[in-house]
Amino acid sequence: MRRPIQGGSNRDERMDKRCLYVTLNAITGITPRRFWQIVGQEALLEALWRGSQDAAAALGLTPEVLRRVRRVEPAQFLEAEEARVREVRGRIILHGEPDYPRGLMQIDDPPPVLYIIGELCKEDRLALAIVGSRAASTQGRLHAERISAKLAAGGLTIVSGLAMGIDTRAHRGALAGGGRTLAVLGCGLDYPYPRHNRELRSRIVQQGALISEFRMGTRPVPMNFPRRNRVISGLAMGTLVVEAAEKSGSLITARYALEQGRDVFAIPRNIDASNSSGVNALIQKGAKLVQGLNDIVEELPAAVQQYLAVKEEASVNGVPDGDTGAATLLELIDREPIHIDELTRKATITPAAISSLLMKLELQGLIRQLPGKHYTRQ
Repeated sequence: MRRPIQGGSNRDERMDKRCLYVTLNAITGITPRRFWQIVGQEALLEALWRGSQDAAAALGLTPEVLRRVRRVEPAQFLEAEEARVREVRGRIILHGEPDYPRGLMQIDDPPPVLYIIGELCKEDRLALAIVGSRAASTQGRLHAERISAKLAAGGLTIVSGLAMGIDTRAHRGALAGGGRTLAVLGCGLDYPYPRHNRELRSRIVQQGALISEFRMGTRPVPMNFPRRNRVISGLAMGTLVVEAAEKSGSLITARYALEQGRDVFAIPRNIDASNSSGVNALIQKGAKLVQGLNDIVEELPAAVQQYLAVKEEASVNGVPDGDTGAATLLELIDREPIHIDELTRKATITPAAISSLLMKLELQGLIRQLPGKHYTRQ
């Protein structure tokens, strides 16, 4: 059996990492948290592939998980898994690869592997999650659809979970607004769930993406949905809860958002209404009460607000007309990385304004940000 990580050419190292990540991610009993605890322990992993019980115990794996590991051959599994992904016109992205969403890089226990159908764009960094009850009221469904349509039309990507009720209306609203939407699944990409949303899935692929961290063929069992919910909140700057009972998956998503340092919004309901206890409790605990669109927009970072406000401006060569600040920055940024402080000094632009301008240029694909707030031409 080939070692999971070994020396050799760059191609071999990439392939070995892919085998390791995709295989471990697919083994029942190895959660993302456990994955990140064990993946860096190369010596133990090599012994684990050889079937060592001592290595399994040292890595915190049960005998049953060890038996599952011993039954799989990583290279063969990867080949079969990628073939299944190609059948649905999808692809696999590993944590740390360029297309892996930046928001998920910043959360605890991020998915090691993402299965994708559709496309992820730079603009998806500016996203809001909208979640709520499957058994939503007519008013709640209308709220979700109208808000998502307006925000999507303004440039925000709408993230939700493709469930019936509020999730479905959030996706539909984003599509109706001509914007983008991401649907995070609690099952494999090839599993038709929920069956009533088959047509919606196809439309989402055209204006966004379907995303799952689960191997192909995974059924939508209850234990998968809390994991799915942390990805929904992790992809977004904030989470809006439209309707939720006292115990619901939407509240789990909101809790993850708070733990990830993201904003939480909630639309209040009459105390006598069904699905009111969850959202009203969120507001009691500090979630932003939403009565209109501005209650959400005003909580977004200033640079994002400015980007949304100017998104429809005419442009020439990728730089908005009349935006001399953006043009000046573009002249200063070359192939060699330059720090934001140096850009501020050379361009004589205020720190608040430069953040907005840099974000606009980055989202337009003209520049890219490197670690340590350095920038370079794309």
